[in-house]
Amino acid sequence: MKDNWKLVIRTHKASRFPEGRVLVEKAMLEAAHLPWKLRDARRRLFLLTNGACQGQPALIETEDGFVCLVSLDDLVDVIMDPPPTLQEVMREARAHGDD
Repeated sequence: MKDNWKLVIRTHKASRFPEGRVLVEKAMLEAAHLPWKLRDARRRLFLLTNGACQGQPALIETEDGFVCLVSLDDLVDVIMDPPPTLQEVMREARAHGDD
């Protein structure tokens, strides 16, 4: 379940449907949980960066909006990996249907 957010992003990154953007945002919000206030994030930066390196993104709330902290490996995976096939999406849905 930890990497489910990457599958959602990869699935919708080439989507031409407007709801794709909403689904990607929702997946990131669910994966990162509640956003950290900037002051709290500064105090917990070591823990947040370790979590990001283990596939757990974090959201940090700033004056200008939200910042998402992800590892470089996860970012490259999301950007460079091709979108999954329908078969991969269905297999993943079945695997998470038992949760």
